[in-house]
Amino acid sequence: MKQMRNFLTEAKALHDSSIVLDGHADTPQRFVDEDWNWAGSPLGVGQLSSETASAGHLHGGFLIAWPEPDAWAGKFAERTRTLIAGIHQQVAKQPEAITVCTTASEVLKAKRNGQYAALIGIEGGHAIENSLDNLREFHAGGARYMTLTWANANDWCGSSGFGGDGGLTSFGRDVVREMNRLGMLVDISHVSDAAFHDVLETSWAPVIASHSSSRHICRAARNLTDDMARQLAAKGGIVMVNFFAGFLSDAWREAWNALKPERSSAIDKTREEFRVQGKPFLFFDEVAIERDFARRIPPVPFSVLVEHFDHLLSVVGPKHVGIGSDFDGIALSVEGMETAADLPKLTAALLERGWSADDLRDMLGENLLRVLKQAEDFAAA
Repeated sequence: MKQMRNFLTEAKALHDSSIVLDGHADTPQRFVDEDWNWAGSPLGVGQLSSETASAGHLHGGFLIAWPEPDAWAGKFAERTRTLIAGIHQQVAKQPEAITVCTTASEVLKAKRNGQYAALIGIEGGHAIENSLDNLREFHAGGARYMTLTWANANDWCGSSGFGGDGGLTSFGRDVVREMNRLGMLVDISHVSDAAFHDVLETSWAPVIASHSSSRHICRAARNLTDDMARQLAAKGGIVMVNFFAGFLSDAWREAWNALKPERSSAIDKTREEFRVQGKPFLFFDEVAIERDFARRIPPVPFSVLVEHFDHLLSVVGPKHVGIGSDFDGIALSVEGMETAADLPKLTAALLERGWSADDLRDMLGENLLRVLKQAEDFAAA
């Protein structure tokens, strides 16, 4: 009798023989705000830790410095500095478990040494406070990409979220060129469609979408159309699929948006209770509330996440797709994708759909290493 393939076992072995990298995780807020440690601390409502990364055969990825625009108004650069410092402090505390990497070769060395390869990214161009000197400072501190906007527009780049859907200003183009010169990847997740096209026109180096899914499947404005994905790939870039249920399923997103008044009221009430008690109301306190609301909605099937990867792999080819989970920044993913420990399930499902080990090796991490090296090489030249 013919033996059936065990795709999950194959997936774990493929991860171990590859480099597996996640393009976007918001974990550094936990380092700073909760005095939470990469290894050994309880996971709580989080999704990424030393333990879940190990269980998911995940070798590294971008840890994000995100200055939330309402809470840190007027202190964007200060908050960004604090979050970057928090990543370095984790390395100082637990060097055997995690190390900061700034080059592709350092990522590979970290894997050989059994350390999580922590790359540093910045989310939201408001972080630099309209200063190229701040951009250079963050690069010197280890940052190797910047998402040009978050859901908020800034003075020089439009957003797919709120506050302006225009393109790049003249200063915005200067930011992109300076990032090219420094060797920082330009990230177009969150930007407006107009800004997307301006960035591709301006950038001399490959551009990434660090955590954006397929607009062909889910019409969320921050996902990429097939044409946008093809244009990104034509310049050597990659699109890295986001795991948030609201960017994967239109039906789930509509249900989620319908709960917004009730969610906001619950968050405001809890924030006031914390204030009265003299306790800080942290980002992960808000995530815990949002996750309770998210679980009221029927879950998105795991197959929908697989479909986003499958579609983009077909549209732009395996050399231009990657993982951009948005772990620790999202309320909920799809059914069966609770933490980084579940990542081999995704690889197993894609193997079952007929994608080869070599195809998936690129998607799992080789593509991100390639564009990182190309950015390095451009800066060196």
